[in-house]
Amino acid sequence: MPRQPEPTPSLSRYWNGYVGDCADSVSRFRRITCALPAGPARSWLAEIAQRLDAELDAVRRLAIVGDSIEPAWFRVREEPAKRIAQRLDASRSAFADAVSQAAEVAEQVALDPAHSDVRANLEVLSRQASTLAVAPAPPEPEPEPPRRRRRWPWRRRREQS
Repeated sequence: MPRQPEPTPSLSRYWNGYVGDCADSVSRFRRITCALPAGPARSWLAEIAQRLDAELDAVRRLAIVGDSIEPAWFRVREEPAKRIAQRLDASRSAFADAVSQAAEVAEQVALDPAHSDVRANLEVLSRQASTLAVAPAPPEPEPEPPRRRRRWPWRRRREQS
């Protein structure tokens, strides 16, 4: 099993957190893959793990761009950096979902290797694995209309007096 490099140390804490979380997910995915007995499911998950490595490289590149825009420790304030952070947040969730699906496949293989759900889950996971880092950023919420302040009855009485 190839060892994943540590998160890029030259990044600030904020951006390095995204890379670290995604790298942890890839490591967990590989551990799940190694836990499976030799067979089609294991080889398919191993191929998907290679694609995850490529996606992890894309996450690193995005984090480097974000860090070059705004190095941060806890949060970002500049709009381009915020967009990259949203995209990396979506990627982090997608990597975690890939690990969950791999765990589900491993569980199904352990219970019944010939089960048809294993193949269906592997196909879904295979399609998703090649777009984890470029997952679209979540849509920005619609701004709420300004609220009208409610006047309380006791305030009205004071104003009228």
